[in-house]
Amino acid sequence: MSKVIIYGYSNLGSKIANLLINSKYEIIIVDYDEDNYEKAISDGFKSFNKELLVDEEFFEIGIYDDIKAFYCVSDSTNNNFFVTLSARNLNKNIKIISKSNSKQDNKKMLLAGAHKVVNPYEIGALRAFRLLEKPIISYLLDKILFGDTSLNIEEFTILEGSTLDNQYLRDFDFSKEFNIIIIGITNSKLNNSFIFNSYLKDHEINTGDTLVAIGHKENLDKFNKFIKGGN
Repeated sequence: MSKVIIYGYSNLGSKIANLLINSKYEIIIVDYDEDNYEKAISDGFKSFNKELLVDEEFFEIGIYDDIKAFYCVSDSTNNNFFVTLSARNLNKNIKIISKSNSKQDNKKMLLAGAHKVVNPYEIGALRAFRLLEKPIISYLLDKILFGDTSLNIEEFTILEGSTLDNQYLRDFDFSKEFNIIIIGITNSKLNNSFIFNSYLKDHEINTGDTLVAIGHKENLDKFNKFIKGGN
């Protein structure tokens, strides 16, 4: 089973963990704060009370295992930076998502090896804007993200031999055939840049591309079976 490691179990880290609690991943919590560590244990997560300031501690949590993602979201910016740097040095292939508190921190985390940087303050400001200007969109996004609706957002990576490999999106009516909506696609030939659906009409789907779709779980499962060559 793939693992997701979350470094920091305060506000952001605990929310990420609880969003993933019913996922197919094993969730591992690491926190240097005794209270946060104890809370993670009481919430039922496998946990380590460590700062991750030496390589041996990374070995103990399984840095070389099959890790889907490493969230570096503790309350200490300095610790997040050091842990991001160390994790990237020890595992070149691991996907790291790090928390920052400023644009300057964003650059530091990316240079340290983070794939993505999350700034809770910027996200909070954007959500506040949506609540005021786009309340229906904000409501729908919250429902989807926090599991309060039967709708899901999933991504589907096109493997070699897939039904869609070397096909054009214009040749399929996914909403009619599967009752799903394709939001966009990550293009493997363009440095994995994301292309929104409105620009996809003439796009050729290739091995390594990732389609992002929204729909009910049963329809997404049906679509997943289809692209893998099932009936």
